[in-house]
Amino acid sequence: MPDPSYSLPIAAALLTCLLIPGTAEARLVVDHIVVHGTPKTSPRVLSGRMDIHPGDVVDYARLTSAEKRLLQSELFTAARVYIDMPRDEAARRMYASDDDYLVDVQVEVTEKQSWFVAPTASFGSGDYAGGAVYGDQNLLGHDLQLVAAAQIGQSRSFVFAGYRDPLVVGAPLTWGISGLYRFEQIRYFADHRRVLQVPTVVGGGEVEAGWVLSPHLQALIGFSARSQQVGAPEVLAPDAALPTYNARSGRIFLLVFQVRYDDTTSPEGLRRGVRLLVKNEVSDLYWGSQFDYSKFEARTELYGKLAWNYPSLLLQTVFDYPTSVRGVPITEMLRVGGSNLRGFLVNEFHGDTLIRAQMEDQVVVLRRVPLPFVDTRFNVAAAAFVDVAALLDRHPGGTIVDLPVEPRAKPGDFHTGVGLGLRAILPGVAIPALKADVGYGIDVHSFAVTVSIAGGG
Repeated sequence: MPDPSYSLPIAAALLTCLLIPGTAEARLVVDHIVVHGTPKTSPRVLSGRMDIHPGDVVDYARLTSAEKRLLQSELFTAARVYIDMPRDEAARRMYASDDDYLVDVQVEVTEKQSWFVAPTASFGSGDYAGGAVYGDQNLLGHDLQLVAAAQIGQSRSFVFAGYRDPLVVGAPLTWGISGLYRFEQIRYFADHRRVLQVPTVVGGGEVEAGWVLSPHLQALIGFSARSQQVGAPEVLAPDAALPTYNARSGRIFLLVFQVRYDDTTSPEGLRRGVRLLVKNEVSDLYWGSQFDYSKFEARTELYGKLAWNYPSLLLQTVFDYPTSVRGVPITEMLRVGGSNLRGFLVNEFHGDTLIRAQMEDQVVVLRRVPLPFVDTRFNVAAAAFVDVAALLDRHPGGTIVDLPVEPRAKPGDFHTGVGLGLRAILPGVAIPALKADVGYGIDVHSFAVTVSIAGGG
């Protein structure tokens, strides 16, 4: 919406347009883009994010849209885009003049802190881990994103780095590249106890490119190349019926197709808005992979605000099926438990067909709590949640096996956890600085505590 103070001159100019036949279109043409102050973000990036360039024709709607696009980039807390001209004169030249006028577009922005370094940690629900993460969403002021993380844990240790250009200047394109090296003990459980674990090592990378259809909507294609090594299993409960698993080592080459929509914001550190994901990964011998499978995922996340309440709902479905005897890699099978199914052990359940829902309500109980020795203040929220998930093993071990009876979902397959939690939240950051949950797994009659620092896990 244009500034209300523009209403009178704009209305007069529009009336003139209606009364004078053949009136020309808007005639204010951008000569230069003038950036005030010394922001980190480069003028070229600002121009690209605003979608305003020298030679473009502008009016008040275009300027308002430019401000909105800057704020949607999540790089700025405030933005102002304007032309230094009396409003009645600008409106006349925009809407009622036949001549071209060169103008400078003025830009004022207040930038967010773009980079962070934080420790990460998690413990409880039968597992623990610790590490550190570095991220910058405006690298060198060029609107480039870099994240690097490392973790050492009881069941999982890894090193990860990713680089992404969220919007190529001058084109509605995005691309990214990432690399990962991970050691993990794949755990199997029966009757709420660990019965088997298999050591695995995975290393490789992924590249993706796509189209920025709108500030919130992207469609991407990618290619992932990894190598997997599977070690000798360790039997922890010889008396238990041990599950089957795919012991194959080798190359995992994936074609990845996905569409993402995200209009969420987090001014108080608690999300509001909608996030949607549709993703399909395909591995096949045709392009050199030593595994054949297809993984399809659909996820919906809804975040609302009602007074001090922030209710949310997550719905997720994943199908991870083998397409030949080479099957699904052990590291790509589906697992839930711990932070994604609270009240149960970390990755307690495994399979290939997942249906999951997480319902939560968070209430801000303390605001602007000071931290010692720094100016940063944080908010504290209390949470109540219900987690429900069913994970079927229709293709045991991720391989093609003819079962005597085709498994079908039944009420007993759904595991439900309920509980309470506490969050320490930095305003503007969607990942809680500290998150603690106490969940009760109804079908296992057991409490599980999960605590994480800066999203560690």
